[in-house]
Amino acid sequence: MIAHFPYDSHMPDEREIRDAKERERHPERKHTKAELRKMENDLRKIYEFGDEKELMQFLRGIGLKDESPRFAEVVNVFRSLRRGKP
Repeated sequence: MIAHFPYDSHMPDEREIRDAKERERHPERKHTKAELRKMENDLRKIYEFGDEKELMQFLRGIGLKDESPRFAEVVNVFRSLRRGKP
């Protein structure tokens, strides 16, 4: 009888391996470069086409809490940029 270990059922693909190596090289980073690029693109879309509610959902999705000073700061910057936008 062959023993089945949980890690045998899933072979990591190249992207997962690359992400793991990236995290090992830069342990202080929370996100890989690809994840940061995706977040940047998402924020750009929210700024161009979205609203404040969408921004808040995005911020919660990346781990910022409503009580966080950064959360309030980002929302305030978004509001002021929106007011100045033609």
